[in-house]
Amino acid sequence: MSESERSRIGVNLLWMVPGVVGGSEDATVALLRALGDEVADDLEIVLFGLSSLPDAHPDLVERFETVIAPLDGNSKVRRVIGESRWLPKAAKAAGIALMHHAGGTLPFGYRRPSTICVHDIQPLDLPQNFHPAKRVYLRSVLRPSVRRARLTSVPSEFTRQRVLERLGAEPDRVVVVPWSAPPAPPAPVVPAPIDGPYILYPAITYHHKDHATLLEAFADVAPLHPTLRLVLIGGEADTEKAVNERISQPDLAGRVERLGRVDAATRDALTAGALGVVLPSRYEGFGLPVLEAMVAGVPVIGADGTALAEVLPPEVPHPPIGHVAGFTTVIRALVEQPALRDRWITAGQAAAARFTPERSASAMLGVWRQALAADTEPPPS
Repeated sequence: MSESERSRIGVNLLWMVPGVVGGSEDATVALLRALGDEVADDLEIVLFGLSSLPDAHPDLVERFETVIAPLDGNSKVRRVIGESRWLPKAAKAAGIALMHHAGGTLPFGYRRPSTICVHDIQPLDLPQNFHPAKRVYLRSVLRPSVRRARLTSVPSEFTRQRVLERLGAEPDRVVVVPWSAPPAPPAPVVPAPIDGPYILYPAITYHHKDHATLLEAFADVAPLHPTLRLVLIGGEADTEKAVNERISQPDLAGRVERLGRVDAATRDALTAGALGVVLPSRYEGFGLPVLEAMVAGVPVIGADGTALAEVLPPEVPHPPIGHVAGFTTVIRALVEQPALRDRWITAGQAAAARFTPERSASAMLGVWRQALAADTEPPPS
């Protein structure tokens, strides 16, 4: 197929302020890298990004044709206006046949054929985690975005079901495009700042991350294993005060390390040195840290009932959400049963191997081809 016959797919990255949007940035960048390695004779990808994109991700700019907006992302209001005013004109000038909005919403002013990626719908399911202004904005745009998009991609079946239930989407227009596991990490470049055995939980202290359940489970295990510690990394949120108050109580004093935010090298070293990563989270749209730990050869325990159950291997226990006794049991197993822990490591690596970049890229290309083949654009709402 000649270059002139290829359909040009735009990818809207104006939402992606480097270092601010977290896991969704990591997943989007990984998907684009996978797409760059995939041969697609019928499609050509064009990125539309902020002025910070070339410095943050030079490999993407080198690999794909890129159109840089006159925006730095520092002002969310200007960015949102830019998506509605600048982006349609830039897309038309670039000959874009279909725009993929990777940030979860379809700009009000963008009326050309589109697909979107909804990473999760936490603002609707867990509104207490978001600023009131953001809740109001997302409540007003998520449903019409899904309605106007030709297709919506989501990273997990869990998120797909939430989109169907909360946003009233048509089932045949919401497609799972799973994220991919990162490459196996090199040996840590810095030593873990913890001596002795420990369990790791990497999570901001949001209420839904449920640090409380893990702390109570660890309090049950701690007397049985006097050298074992629990390490908590991640930023501060609404339960930070409660977490600090609990770990200062006599039964946990000196046994829990609250390290806060750490750099990537320290995080990787802590993950590699942990007996296991335990995630009691009550809500996960996918669970990228789970894949990262399993690839690194670290066993992962996650709560049942979220997207974690789709990523974790069935051989590894999935305690019910909020079930202290269940998490107590698996922490004891990590510490007391090395052979079982080894089996969980093997099962985790096998599970992570299913989430290949090729699988993600193929699924995304399938979404775009299906959207291009659609006869009509869904009516705006």
